[in-house]
Amino acid sequence: MNNRFITASFILAALLSNTAAAQPAITTQDTLLDRIQLEDMLLAYYYGFEVDEGHDWTAMYTNDAVLDINGMVYTGKAEIQGLYTNYDEISPEENVPGKVHVLMTNPRIIVNGDTATAHMIYTEVMNDTVYLAPRLIEQGREDTKFRKIDGRWYITERLITQDGGLPPAYYSTYKPR
Repeated sequence: MNNRFITASFILAALLSNTAAAQPAITTQDTLLDRIQLEDMLLAYYYGFEVDEGHDWTAMYTNDAVLDINGMVYTGKAEIQGLYTNYDEISPEENVPGKVHVLMTNPRIIVNGDTATAHMIYTEVMNDTVYLAPRLIEQGREDTKFRKIDGRWYITERLITQDGGLPPAYYSTYKPR
């Protein structure tokens, strides 16, 4: 009877440890400040779409960062800045009057020492005029990897995948992922 109890105890312990391992990572006191800094960084990134031209998009990236938007891949700060500087030429159909706001929702940020990941849903909302109701123009997912260097977080890789409202500039490169 003791052997059965010991065996059952080991099985129960194994099951509980597998359940604990399957649970998603949670924010702890040790990771809370990093998580807030990363979320603030993502919000500041999207705020860049609302500020004047000349915004330095690369300030948040490492020198060797990769930005993949629906299969169009930009590597390094110069290519990434070039994308944003010349975006009206790359995707002229998106250059429309009105005000666009980007909503960042369901952020799932996991900090693991000096690296981190974030998954979120973004939604672009167009406000054509103050008299019309806003309309959704685009929605998708963003998966971002970060690295902490000298106490500051930087983006090392961003993977953006649209789920709706795909602009024509991405028709040839888009792959469901």
